[in-house]
Amino acid sequence: MQRSTGRVIRQSAIQGISGIAGFSQGTLGLVSQEMHETDAILPAATRARGAGDIRLMLALHAMGFLSWREKLRLLAVLDSAEDLGRMDLADLMLLARRSIRRAAWNPRARLEEAERQAILLQRTGARFVSVLDPEYPALLREIHRAPFGIFVRGTLPRGRSITVVGTRGPTWAGIKAARAVAQACVLEGCTVVSGLARGIDAAAHRGALAAAGTTVAVLPSPIDSVYPASNRALAADMIRQGGALISEYPPGASMERFRFPERNRILAGLSPLTVIVEAPERSGALITADFALSEGRDVAVARACLYSSRNAGGLALALQGACQVEGKDDLKTILEGGGIWNMGTPDFPKNTTDAALSNETGEE
Repeated sequence: MQRSTGRVIRQSAIQGISGIAGFSQGTLGLVSQEMHETDAILPAATRARGAGDIRLMLALHAMGFLSWREKLRLLAVLDSAEDLGRMDLADLMLLARRSIRRAAWNPRARLEEAERQAILLQRTGARFVSVLDPEYPALLREIHRAPFGIFVRGTLPRGRSITVVGTRGPTWAGIKAARAVAQACVLEGCTVVSGLARGIDAAAHRGALAAAGTTVAVLPSPIDSVYPASNRALAADMIRQGGALISEYPPGASMERFRFPERNRILAGLSPLTVIVEAPERSGALITADFALSEGRDVAVARACLYSSRNAGGLALALQGACQVEGKDDLKTILEGGGIWNMGTPDFPKNTTDAALSNETGEE
């Protein structure tokens, strides 16, 4: 491809998004426009020659100041990584249809880092799966801030999945409930998705493995690092049994606190249903529940832990109408479109605080 010019970029952008103007104002109009634009630009990006250039894909993934849809617009007019290196900021802003700080635009540096990442991916046995790849989870592609790509070790699930999450400091009852819910998921033919954290997450992964099922962990760490390190053996067992580790972050990336809540949107995005087993107030699991609800996904709570001393957050969700699940029949009802009206009206005590159990905290 010749050096990109404003005219070439403008023509490509117009062709890629033709027919999507004129939507109504307000949130519904914006969402509808976003969906139509995605449908319009995906084919062009998929056919782009640059889609097969791992350096280009990794460099685009690293550009956090661009949305994944903006990255697709950019990809649609690039034939190779070298084209990205030659593109100037004016062309980029024309494609993105907004202003971008000059300090953020350093494509040559991004490409150099992408080359290092490609080598590390080979060494670690991981791979990069972009939003254009058929292997990319379809449900994850539907969320508002879907990652442009994910780094994967193992086998991504192709069937249904259920996300099971909870506190790092559970009660013993919570650990047993996490195992039971995970085993019910497997019996229902679903992959168990969780975050590999201590406590409820680890118990859910182990419950799935014990039931001869598959389970997937979404990491807050780079793909070449298991966090926490104490769960490395568990992660290896998950991969051996047909599961996977997923991360939004490339090998060699640093650990950052903001990445813990960020990965929760992926936890919620991978499944039509998120089950909160045990979660105190301000638990990270409640962030996952919020993400699921904001995407129109179902959220349920574990009936066995409803009045646990470590479950004020889960109880609040139940009081707001979240279904209570116990076995595979409850999970099946929700997955088939049923809800609390199919399960009978829950019997809440008048004073839910006094109903909390005083179970001792247990560790998995």
